[in-house]
Amino acid sequence: MLPKCPAPSKASGKEVKRLKATITLQKKVELLDMFREKKNFAAVTHHYSINESTLRYIQKNEAAIRRTVSSSFHETAKNVSDVRNKYIVRMESALALWINDCRKK
Repeated sequence: MLPKCPAPSKASGKEVKRLKATITLQKKVELLDMFREKKNFAAVTHHYSINESTLRYIQKNEAAIRRTVSSSFHETAKNVSDVRNKYIVRMESALALWINDCRKK
């Protein structure tokens, strides 16, 4: 049986984490418009230097992106988010409090 190779040590802390690149909503809308004009994944991904899977994910969420941009748009916004109902948030916090109380008992 062969000896196992030791796993590389990350304890040194010298490795720098790669920052995740994000695309602003404005860029996403431009990207979607360009895709509608050309109908070619390869040309759009090459122009914006992104992966094809990223473009497909953006295209899948096109309706939500366009809805967010049309309703309230901020130039530096990067994420699509939905506003949650305040009653649901209040109910969830009350439920969490009840569950914690039951666990203590």
